[in-house]
Amino acid sequence: MDAKMMITPRYDLDLAGLWKLVLVYVTICAIAQVVALPVSWMLFPRVRDPKQVRGEPGGDLWAADAICLLLFSIALLPSALGSIHILSQSVDARWNGSCVSSIHGCVLLCTRLFVHIPFLFWKGMNATRKRILVHHVMVILVYGTGLVKGSMHFWGAIAGLCESSNIFLANVELVKCCSDVQRLKQSFLYKLNSAFLTLAYICCRLVLFPAVLAALLTDAYTHPELTVRGSVIEWVLMPMAICCVWGMSAFEFRNIFEGMSKAMDLKVKSASSLLQLEIWLAVLGLLVGHCLF
Repeated sequence: MDAKMMITPRYDLDLAGLWKLVLVYVTICAIAQVVALPVSWMLFPRVRDPKQVRGEPGGDLWAADAICLLLFSIALLPSALGSIHILSQSVDARWNGSCVSSIHGCVLLCTRLFVHIPFLFWKGMNATRKRILVHHVMVILVYGTGLVKGSMHFWGAIAGLCESSNIFLANVELVKCCSDVQRLKQSFLYKLNSAFLTLAYICCRLVLFPAVLAALLTDAYTHPELTVRGSVIEWVLMPMAICCVWGMSAFEFRNIFEGMSKAMDLKVKSASSLLQLEIWLAVLGLLVGHCLF
């Protein structure tokens, strides 16, 4: 059947219903962020030491944030995968379709990042957290616009797969809160997690974002009547956000790769070698994305 003749899935909420859903998710995320503090005190005795800096490795704010990151990343994946399955069937569905899972996934992402912003300031701002703050504001703007206008949900869902890498990142952050951190860093499970973190960062960020960008631009070029004319704001915001988050991910990948190399007792590659690797991964992603649909 011609893609243009396929029925585009739509699941629309009125403004009142959307606000109710947002308030529910804000409440859930806020409660989770608060409850994670006493949970961190129970799970990690080290964080109760008053000498620990609360927002740094070994502190209770650090541990609570890692717990919430782990839970959020796991919770987001089913809605992202479900949305991709439902909305990938046609060009119109990718650009103008929506479904229950895409609505809930988008609201979960926006509210989680919104609730996380004051927690960043509580932990204490540094260069890394300033980049995270910029990321949060940008993602809320892009996903919030798509949520209100009911478009670009597929692209948001497939880009949201990047959160899978945070599952392994949260594990690394939680290990840093353990009393026997040095022993755990020598364990097979820690080395395995570091390897999976590096692999997930490569596949779900350094390759995925260029692939999404190429697929999006290919759709826009081949079917302008179904894409850019109906979603001008999102069509501009989404590619910009993808490029920015890829740049942030490429910057952070150097720390990820260095951590994996140390865990595996491997030689750390130079910055120029990693830059070349990132460029080739981006090229690979662009080629994959161009051939995706």
